[in-house]
Parts: sequence; C-alpha cells; structure tokens
Amino acid sequence: MKDIISGLSLLLLIQGVGGLINHLTNGGKSWYLVNYIDLFQGWEIGMDIILIVLGGIIGLLTRKTASPSR
Repeated sequence: MKDIISGLSLLLLIQGVGGLINHLTNGGKSWYLVNYIDLFQGWEIGMDIILIVLGGIIGLLTRKTASPSR
C-alpha cells in the first residue's frame, strides 16, 4: 500500500511541476491534467502549485510512517 501512495505522490509532483513549467512558458495543450479539467481553467498555475504541495506532503508522510527495516 505504501508503494501505491508513494507512486501517487510522484504522479502529483510530476503533474504539478510539469504543468507549472508548461503554463509559465505559455506551452500549448499537453498531457498535464490541469489542462483538461474545465473547473481549473483560469486557475492553472494555482492548481499546479497545489498539486506540487499535495504531492510533497504525501511523499513526506509516507517517508515518516515507514518503519525501519531492522
């Protein structure tokens, strides 16, 4: 289960960072999730930042809850 949550964290980080770069450089439509959700139109950069923060928080929480292997 930890691997799935860690993968979700990585996915959110990739979507957020890639989308932010895409929107700051005025890139066209691409495979970033924020581009295809009508509710987020006009708030793309803010949503990208939220995805980055959310992915980072989830990633940190999965690292802190990892039990030591010893």
